[in-house]
Amino acid sequence: MQLSVLQDAAVPPRVTAQPTPTPAATPFPIDIEATAKSALSPAEHRAALALIEAMLPGSARIPAADERTVLRAEDVVRAFHPIMLKPFGAAVTALDNAAIVYTGRPFHALDGNRQQQLLRTWENSPVMRTPMHVLGMLFKFAHFDATHVFGAQGRAFAKVHNVEKPRHFSQIFRADEWEGDDVIECDVAIVGTGAGGAVVGKELAERGHAVVFLEEGEHYTREAFSGSMVRAHGVFYRNALVVGNAPMPAFIGRMLGGSTAVNGGTSFRTPPWVLNSWCEQLGTDEFSPDAMLPMFERVESVLQVGIPDRRFIGPIADIMARGCDAYGWHHAPIARNAVGCEGKGFCDFGCATGAKRSTEISYLPGALNRGAIALTGLRADRLIVEKGRAVGVEGVSAKGKRLTVRSRAVVFAGGGIPTPAWLLERDLCNSSGEVGKNLTLHPSGATVGVFDERTDPAEYIPQAYHSAEFLQQGVLLSAAQPDYNIGSILFPYTGRRLMEAMDLLPHIATVAVVVRDSQANGRVRQDFHGKPVVTYNMLPRDMETYKFGLIRATELLVAAGAKTILPALVGADFIDAKTAVSTLRKHKLSPSEMALTSYHPLGTCKMGTDPRRSVVDVNHQAHDIPGFYIVDGSTVPSALGVNPQITIMAMATRAAGKIDQALT
Repeated sequence: MQLSVLQDAAVPPRVTAQPTPTPAATPFPIDIEATAKSALSPAEHRAALALIEAMLPGSARIPAADERTVLRAEDVVRAFHPIMLKPFGAAVTALDNAAIVYTGRPFHALDGNRQQQLLRTWENSPVMRTPMHVLGMLFKFAHFDATHVFGAQGRAFAKVHNVEKPRHFSQIFRADEWEGDDVIECDVAIVGTGAGGAVVGKELAERGHAVVFLEEGEHYTREAFSGSMVRAHGVFYRNALVVGNAPMPAFIGRMLGGSTAVNGGTSFRTPPWVLNSWCEQLGTDEFSPDAMLPMFERVESVLQVGIPDRRFIGPIADIMARGCDAYGWHHAPIARNAVGCEGKGFCDFGCATGAKRSTEISYLPGALNRGAIALTGLRADRLIVEKGRAVGVEGVSAKGKRLTVRSRAVVFAGGGIPTPAWLLERDLCNSSGEVGKNLTLHPSGATVGVFDERTDPAEYIPQAYHSAEFLQQGVLLSAAQPDYNIGSILFPYTGRRLMEAMDLLPHIATVAVVVRDSQANGRVRQDFHGKPVVTYNMLPRDMETYKFGLIRATELLVAAGAKTILPALVGADFIDAKTAVSTLRKHKLSPSEMALTSYHPLGTCKMGTDPRRSVVDVNHQAHDIPGFYIVDGSTVPSALGVNPQITIMAMATRAAGKIDQALT
C-alpha cells in the first residue's frame, strides 16, 4: 500500500508503508531556567557558587549571579552530556583549591577584593587561564541567558504564536508516533536533513525517486525560536568540545534542517582557487569553477540568496566601509539566504521570523510534496549491508521504537563530526584508516572596537558585512554583532571589569576573524560513552595567520574611529586605539590565550580516488560499501576560508546527479 501523499504531488511515490499521516509534532522542551536541586556535593556547590559570584558580580544594570546561575550551569552541562557533571564538580573544586597555592586559603574563603585580584592573576597565567576561561564561558552562557538578566538589559525573548502549518507537514512524522509498517521500502534512505541530506533528497525526489529521510533531531517551527542561547544549544545543537592547545567549542545543528536552521545565513560560494586545488588533488576537472557554476546557481535560486537591505545591516556596515576604504581594501555586504530579513534576532538561535530559508523551508518541501517522508526523532542505528552492498538503515527512537528503511541506496549526511563518529562506532568504511582524520575547523575569534557613536549591534543582522581582502592569505573578516545574552562571550575575562565591558555593548563594533586551516590536522574519535572526542591543535602557521587577522581587524576599526580596542585574547585589556596596532604586533601569541570557536568542521571522510588513502570516491560513494554515499561537510576536500553552507549544498546537488545515474 502506498503512503498517503498530498493530492497535487507531482510524482507518485514509491514509498511503501501503512501509516496514518498526521502533521509532524513540534515538541517544545521546558525552558531551561534551573533544575530544582543541585546535583553537586555541598563542597562542590559552595565552590561553584563562590566562583560564579566573583566572576559575574553584576552591575547597576546587570543582576549579579547567584544560586540560580549555579543550577542553570548544571543544566547546561547536563544537556551537553550527563556524565560531564562529575568532571564539572571536580573542576570547580580544583579551581577553588588552587587559590590555596596563591593565597593560603581556598577561593570561597577569600573576601571579594582578593577574589577579584586572583581572577586577574589567573587570567594572565599560562597554566590557569585555560581552565578558568572554560568555566567562565560556561557561567556566562548560563547567566546572561536567564530571563531576568536578559530582561534587565532591555531585551525580551521572542514569542511566536499561530505558526502556519503548510501541507507538506503531513509528510513529517515523529518516529515514536509512526503508525505504519516497521519496515518502509523506498529508493533512497537519507540520514540527515541539513545542507547535504535535504539537497540530495529534493534533487532525487524531483527525478522521480522515492525518498525517506531519517532525522535524529525534532521538527521545530518558528514558535520554538525564542532567542534563548541556553535553549538553542541544549535543544537545537549537537555540541562538541574540541580539545587541544587552544580548546574551543564546535557547534552542529541537530534538528530538521540541521545546521542550516541555526546558522547565520551567510552564503559564500567556494573560492575559485580552492576549487582549482581540488581538481589538482582529485585528478578531475568536475570541481572547477566552470563545472560547479550551475550547481551554485541552482542552490542560490532555491535559497533565494540575495544582498540584505543596508538599513538592516546597521552602523557596522558604515564602520567597516570607513575602515577598509582608509586602506583601499575590499568590503561588501554578505549575500544571505534570508529573504526580507530585518535583523530581528540572533540567527544562530533559530529564525523566529521565518525569513531565513534553511533547508526545512527551502529544500525539504520540494521532496515532501513529491511523496517523500521525513521521520524525526529517529537515530540511525545500523547500516543494512547485504552481499556487500548498502540496502537500508535501521533507526531507533528515543523511546526505543525501531524502524527499518530498506532502499536501493543510502545517503549519510550527519556532518563533519557526527558522520565519522557514527562510522567509527560501527567500524564502517575505514579500510583506509582515514575516517575521522583530516579535520579542519576554521578557528574563529574576533576584535572589538568601542566607538563614541551608538552601534546597537543587537538590533541588526548579526553577520551581514565583510572584507575578503585577505581571503587568499587565509583570513576572512566579517561583522559579528551579538545580542545581549551572547555578548559577554566577546569579552575574554570575568569579574568586575567584565561587567564594565558589558555596559559598552551599545557602542561596540565586532569584526570576526575566520582562519582557513593551513593543514588538516584535527581528528574525530569515538569514546566509550558514544560521544565523539575531537582533538585539534592550532599550528604555528595558523597562529600567525590568526594574529595577522587580529591586526588587520584592529587597523580597520582604528581607521574607522574606534577609541579603544579589545582583541579576543584571554586576559587582554582594552587598548587605546593609538597604540593598539603596535601593541598587537609586539605581542607573542600563545595558544592558551586564544578565545576561539568553530562552526565549520570539514574533511573527516576524505574524498579521493585511491581507496587506500580516502573514504569516498569523487561521486561521494564509499570505497568499502557500494550503494552507501556520504554527502556532508565531512567529504569537503579541504578548508574553504568561508562559511561552507553553499559549498556543501552545491556538492550535494552534484552528488544527487551521480546517485541518480547509478540508480537509473
